[in-house]
Amino acid sequence: MELTKVDVLVEAIRGGLLVNVARGGLVDYEAVINHLESGHLGGLGTDVAWTEPFNPDDQIFKFKNVIMTPHVAGVTEHSYRSMAKAVGDVVLQLHAGLPLTGIELVN
Repeated sequence: MELTKVDVLVEAIRGGLLVNVARGGLVDYEAVINHLESGHLGGLGTDVAWTEPFNPDDQIFKFKNVIMTPHVAGVTEHSYRSMAKAVGDVVLQLHAGLPLTGIELVN
């Protein structure tokens, strides 16, 4: 399901910014291109791509008002500490023969 269909972008405030850090497939790519070209969309910031692997020759890079990062929006000192603690907790539970707790399988 795409969240940014053409009609949603048309109804958006002219010059508005679209930021996507969820999933690339949630954005109607052609609609974004069209609205960037028309000037209705003021810019795009995204940490996710609509195709994997991402094409470095994609036309999205012709726009000066597009910022794209390679899946690093969640990379912080806090996120790494949290991941390390979660892994350490599971290792200790496995070593002690305890049932695993505190595990969330997201993907």
